[in-house]
Amino acid sequence: MNITVFPENRQGQIELILSELAQLHPQSEVEKYSIEQNVLFFKSLHSVFSYVRWLYRTRKHIHDKDLLEINELLPDLDEIFHEKMAEIERRPSPGIIRPVVDYVSTLATDASQQKRFRIASLGSGSMEAERQIIEQLQKTEKVKPLTIVGFDISLNTRAFAEKNLSILSNVRVVRESKLTEQRLVALEQETHESILVVISDNDIFTLVSDFTAHIFDFVMTSLFLHHLHEAERMRLIREMRTLAPRVLNYDGYQNEIVIPILSITGWHSPVFLNAAILSTIRFPNRGEVLRLHAGAKIIFYNHGHYRATFSV
Repeated sequence: MNITVFPENRQGQIELILSELAQLHPQSEVEKYSIEQNVLFFKSLHSVFSYVRWLYRTRKHIHDKDLLEINELLPDLDEIFHEKMAEIERRPSPGIIRPVVDYVSTLATDASQQKRFRIASLGSGSMEAERQIIEQLQKTEKVKPLTIVGFDISLNTRAFAEKNLSILSNVRVVRESKLTEQRLVALEQETHESILVVISDNDIFTLVSDFTAHIFDFVMTSLFLHHLHEAERMRLIREMRTLAPRVLNYDGYQNEIVIPILSITGWHSPVFLNAAILSTIRFPNRGEVLRLHAGAKIIFYNHGHYRATFSV
């Protein structure tokens, strides 16, 4: 798929996506099932009636553990999705990522000035939350030295993150491949700006061997955990607590109230709507969130998200 010719009109987008899905050759049963479910989803978007029928009938029977969103099946749609997602995340209401931005901004503001405060963001995506954190910090009288490292294996997503952060002033943004601890230290030493952002392609499940324990002051995920299987989520949370003394996970939980709101918000953006609604299917329920983050301080928000924080 060539996103440079991605149709502007909604119907054209739906037809192109259905055409691309029909040409995929699944490499696993999960991919096969996901393609079938995505085809049903995009066919339902031809009318409000068929979409509502999919929403309250078909959706209820989808296997959440065997589901991939459209930009996972068609990675060239990453930028389409992230552009719309970033737009939604920037809206003051309902302030979807405000709980992350406020928490991390306060943490970085209160940090010691003796050394750079290091943050690692796993599955960092568009880095919109990080962009807003930096903006908030720059409004203070004096910005303390800060390093943010975003780890994401998707080339398209890393490129979008770099573009998204490029609008910030007085911030050094660096792209790296297989970042090492030695290289991170060297980048910090040669950086004159108060804020350094490094975007790298390290596998998040090798970070505990790539870096020494507590090399970061803080490690976070934002709207990422639901992309992983349960065993991977548990492993990642455990390893995050090795990487830093303070940990934050921010994601969604199952909340039917937000489904109509997401549907109205995303109706004219089929790619975003797909990722948003299919994500709600993959989200854990409140009980699963509590079990997954046992020992954490957890806050559930009315807009269908939760924030879980660990500290030593």
